Amino acid sequence: MRSSLPIPRFLLHRHRHLQRPLHDKLIQNDSTTASILYKATARRTKASSSAFLNLHSVVPESVRESVKSSFLNEAAKHDSRLWRNDKNQVNGSLDGDVDRPLSTSLLDPLDDLYLTDSPRYFPNLPSHVSTLADPFALAKLELDSLSNSIREDLIGTSHPVLNQAASYFFDKSADSGKKIRPMMVMLLSRALSDSSERNDTASPSLFATPMDWQRPDLPQAQRRLAEISEMIHTASLFHDDVIDGSDLRRGVPSVHMVFGNKMAILAGDYLLARASICLARLRNVHVVECMSTIIEHLVRGEVMQMRGTKEKDSSNERVVYYLRKNFYKTASLMANSCKSAALLGDYPLEYVDAAYRYGKHVGMAFQLVDDVLDFEGSLMSLGKPSLADLKAGLATAPVLFAAEEFPELNPLIERKFKQDGDAERAVDYVNDSRGMERTKELAIVHAELAMDAIMELYPSEHRDSLVQLAKKVVSRTK
Repeated sequence: MRSSLPIPRFLLHRHRHLQRPLHDKLIQNDSTTASILYKATARRTKASSSAFLNLHSVVPESVRESVKSSFLNEAAKHDSRLWRNDKNQVNGSLDGDVDRPLSTSLLDPLDDLYLTDSPRYFPNLPSHVSTLADPFALAKLELDSLSNSIREDLIGTSHPVLNQAASYFFDKSADSGKKIRPMMVMLLSRALSDSSERNDTASPSLFATPMDWQRPDLPQAQRRLAEISEMIHTASLFHDDVIDGSDLRRGVPSVHMVFGNKMAILAGDYLLARASICLARLRNVHVVECMSTIIEHLVRGEVMQMRGTKEKDSSNERVVYYLRKNFYKTASLMANSCKSAALLGDYPLEYVDAAYRYGKHVGMAFQLVDDVLDFEGSLMSLGKPSLADLKAGLATAPVLFAAEEFPELNPLIERKFKQDGDAERAVDYVNDSRGMERTKELAIVHAELAMDAIMELYPSEHRDSLVQLAKKVVSRTK
C-alpha cells in the first residue's frame, strides 16, 4: 500500500516488512518506528544528504513531539542515564579513572531541599555575630572593578558585534546586577584564610597573602574564580532570556532584543568558552571539574523547566521537582563556586564541605525569594515585569503551595496558564492562600542552614559578613 506521506522510496523499501503502512505507524506516535526512521535516514545520508536535511518535513509533528517528550522525560530524571557514565573501563584507562568523579559532593542526593522545619532564630542572627559586618561595603572596591576587568581582560574578540553582545551586561549602562556570586567567592576566600593559622586578620584586602603550603598566586586565582562565576551566570542570562522570551533584564532591553536571538545565543556560548579557558588556566583539576559541573546543571535545570511536572504527580512531588530544578538553575552555581574557592586554597575537607553547603542554601533561599518578588515586586524594583514566571507558563513555589489549598489551580498549572484570565485567577488564589508565606518561610530555613554552615569557620569580620549576606538575601525587596 502506498503511503500518503512524501517518504523517501528507500525508507519504504527498507521497512516493507511492516504489517501496516509506515504512515499508520507514525500517526500513532510509535516511538520505535520514529527511532527506526531517524536511524535509517541518518545512514542514508552517506548517499543522499538531502533526505536527512528534509527529515523535518518527512516526520509528522506528532512523532517529533513524541520523541521530544520521551527525551525530556528521561533527561529530567534525577538519576537519568543521560547525566552519568556507568562504564567501568574506558579507552586508555584500566580502572575507569576517566569516568570517576574527583569530588564526592558532585553526588549530592539533594534530599535537603524541601524542608518542613520552622525558622529557628530569624530575623535574629546566630550568637556572637557582628551586626556591623556589611558584605557589600567589604567587597565594594573589588566588585567595582570586576566588570571592567572582565570586559577589558577576559572578553577579547575581534568581531565587533559579538564583542558588544558578550560585554553587554558588563558595560556601565547595563551593569546593575547585584554580583552576589563573585561577592560570595571573594568574601569566602578571605574568611577561609582567616580560619587558618595566621596573624594578619586585620588586613582589609579580601585576598590575603598565601601561606607557605598554598600556591603563591592564590590571590590572583581567587579573583579570577570570582570573575569566572559571574561570566557563567551572565551567559546563562543570555540563554534564559531567549528561551523565555524576556524583553527586559536589569531594567534594560535583554541582549536578544538588542542583537537578535542568534547573536544572544552565540554571545552566551562565547562567554562560556572564555570562562572555560580561564578555568583551565587555574590549573586545578578539582576546581575545573567542580565549576564545569555548573554548566551541566544549568542545562539540566532548563530541561526540567521545559518538561515540567506530570499531571499524576502529587503536590509534594511537584514541589520537590521544582526545588531540584531551582538547585540546578540557581543554587549549583553558588554552591560549586564557593566550594571551588575552598578547593583553590587547599583548605581542609570540612571547610570545603561548609563552603559548599553555604553556597547551596543561599542559592536555594535566593531563588525562593525571587519567586515571591515576582508577585510582590514591580518593574521599577525588579528591572523586569512582575508575574513574568506566570506569563511564561511557570508554576513557582507560591503557586505550588497555593494549589495545596486550592486544587482548582491544578488545571491552570497543567495548561501553563495559557487561557485568558488564567494568570489573573492564579494570582487571586495565591493571594488568598499561604503560598507566599510558606515560600518565605522555606527561604528563611535555607538561609539559616547557610548561616549554620559558615559559622563552622573561625570568627572574623568576613565570616560574619557572609552570615549577614544570607540574611540580606531573604530580606531583599529587589
